[in-house]
Amino acid sequence: MDGERWAVARSPRDIGRFVRQARKGAGLSQAALADELGLTRQYVSEMESGVDNLYITRLFEMFDALDIDVRLAERADRAGE
Repeated sequence: MDGERWAVARSPRDIGRFVRQARKGAGLSQAALADELGLTRQYVSEMESGVDNLYITRLFEMFDALDIDVRLAERADRAGE
């Protein structure tokens, strides 16, 4: 698919970078996204910064142990916008 943006996520930081790019591409501020999802802006900021927590750390350890790659991609209906 031409113009498709995707990335392989190997860490929380990789997920955060991809989410930040998608959020900006959608023209949303952190505050607007947080409001839409019922979250705090601080939570969105921490997620985009790749702040570790035990859950996400263990999840990526499992992916690593099982040789699993996580591919992040914008949905086709969003990628062309």
